[in-house]
Amino acid sequence: MTDSSARNYEVESDREVEFTLERQRAYNPRNVRWTVFERLLVILGSVIAIAMMTFLVSSSITATSAQQELSSIQQSITKNENTVTGLRQDIGELTSTTRLNKIARKKGLTLIEKNIRTIH
Repeated sequence: MTDSSARNYEVESDREVEFTLERQRAYNPRNVRWTVFERLLVILGSVIAIAMMTFLVSSSITATSAQQELSSIQQSITKNENTVTGLRQDIGELTSTTRLNKIARKKGLTLIEKNIRTIH
């Protein structure tokens, strides 16, 4: 059990010092360079994201345009249906038997009952 009063010094060789410095540099996340594959992935991802955003905006504009066109066509159809309904009502009024009989009496025509055939 002899105790030495001399201090034990560990001397690192130059090779060990270089290795630890390289290791410190390699693990520092701020100094790590991007590989070509990583750059390619980032660029490709950015291009895909921009393309998808453009497609989304374009499809949204197209959908809005189609919705406006549909609304315009529906309004036109409703207007035409109202016109047709009005014209059918006019036809019904003009072809009513009371009106036709009234016009016939004014012109001096008479109704002969034996010439009328009733269908059931």
